[in-house]
Amino acid sequence: MLYIVNGDTCYTVTKAGNNYTVTPLGGTVGGDGPVFIAHNMRQPANQILIHHSSGIEKVEGGIVSPFTDGDLPATNSLTFQDGYFFFTTAFGQCFSSELNDTDVKSDNYITAEAQPDGLLRAIPFRRELLLFGDSSTEFWQNVGNATGFPYSRGVVLNVGLWGPYAVAGHEASFPGPLIWVASDGTVRMLNGYSPDRISTPHIERLIDAEKDRTKLRASVHGAAGHQFWVLKSDDWTLVYDISTGSWSERATIGKKTWRMAFGVYAFNEWLVFDEDGPTVYRVNERSRREAGGPLVMEIRSTQQHNFPARTAVDRASFDFVVGVGLDRGISPIETQPRASISWSDDGGVTFGNALLRELGTQGEFVAIDIWRTGLTSRLGRQWRIQVSDPVEVSFLGGSMFGEGRGV
Repeated sequence: MLYIVNGDTCYTVTKAGNNYTVTPLGGTVGGDGPVFIAHNMRQPANQILIHHSSGIEKVEGGIVSPFTDGDLPATNSLTFQDGYFFFTTAFGQCFSSELNDTDVKSDNYITAEAQPDGLLRAIPFRRELLLFGDSSTEFWQNVGNATGFPYSRGVVLNVGLWGPYAVAGHEASFPGPLIWVASDGTVRMLNGYSPDRISTPHIERLIDAEKDRTKLRASVHGAAGHQFWVLKSDDWTLVYDISTGSWSERATIGKKTWRMAFGVYAFNEWLVFDEDGPTVYRVNERSRREAGGPLVMEIRSTQQHNFPARTAVDRASFDFVVGVGLDRGISPIETQPRASISWSDDGGVTFGNALLRELGTQGEFVAIDIWRTGLTSRLGRQWRIQVSDPVEVSFLGGSMFGEGRGV
């Protein structure tokens, strides 16, 4: 059973065959923004808590109602590990519940004191609990303390967490690794106990420009044997393919960013949530469309130039796997797929009108060339290729041929 919060309502989702059943629960969820949901393993019924910006709710008997505990102060995150609920505070405390219970005793807490920073988030990863602060990360291990907090501190990292939602990779059924936006504005991947930097200077500039740190939201999902870590803001989405170690941009057509957020693995499939509405979508590597709309692939070349000279471009040739049309597909977007090719002579600021080139009907060989496209500027030329037709597209490379001209 999957629990989803949308607006002020909590829903349960079950699946039988290909049919999903969505049931709203009674009561309301307070606060705004993302929530944390956790459950323990209590029998005969698990206990479920929902943490939001204004407090905590519990789910019991199909009803959502406020949860309070006299020994628990105001908290900013919730998680579960080894039978315990864990709650963090902005003042650096982490509280634990009793084993498979929601009750919190007055001495069931520790203070993360390696550095004088508060806590933003608790994350269970492998067999340790990571407590992320503003400038440090502490690893705590379950050592079975007989009284008080059940964990003891281990390794400490001198980097913390950028914002409360900027970490992912610990989710159930995701093989890892854990990746987060660190307090120094870099993206880090946990390698053992080493926070390896995987971001580029361009990515770090984008992160640094995001002044509201709660706007950065990380999530994960998988498809076709690849594991993806996604970082979203209101203006852009970046995707790190863990399988290849490469970054790419992702945007829904007509938007600056990807419309999906917060991947979760349920019913043996990855689900993502539509920020434009109440719809939940499956991630399916066989689909060539997104929510019924075009899924556009865009590739840009580096600057091709002979600085400070200009180049008279006689021909540009593009190496695609061709003949990818589908005889029994949708006409013409699947039966006669095409690539849109345009170019820029001002460093990628503007691009001219695109030329369309056929990618070939099923099994057909075609040559994809652009002829006599004039003189470049002293900045050289940048090429842009876009494909929106829903077929399997593989781009292998390209070459530009021309003659140098005077400055």
